[in-house]
Amino acid sequence: MPLLLLIVMFIVQAGVWMHATHVAQAAANRAASAAAAYTGSASAGQTAAAETLAALGDGVLKNPVITVTRTATEVRVEIVGTAATVVPGIQWTARAVVVRPVERFVPGRGTAPTAGSR
Repeated sequence: MPLLLLIVMFIVQAGVWMHATHVAQAAANRAASAAAAYTGSASAGQTAAAETLAALGDGVLKNPVITVTRTATEVRVEIVGTAATVVPGIQWTARAVVVRPVERFVPGRGTAPTAGSR
């Protein structure tokens, strides 16, 4: 019976870890969208991730670390935390990484196509 209970607890722990990973992924996607916007910034992505984690993952994702890096061409967001513990002594890391191109204005090249040149 104790072995069966331990197996059930590990199954529940795996479910909590998967949920924590999905929460981290949702926050990373929102942060990448905010940071990659034409008028966005790395701090806007950081704020968006923190707000999302506060709303979704306050109980399931413990000690999240948010890293947002924006260059001229891309945004990289990484969120790493620990899934809530069900089995004593077990700490599983939940991680999400999103890389997205930055929205930027590119002036038109050449002339605009005419109606008959499709």
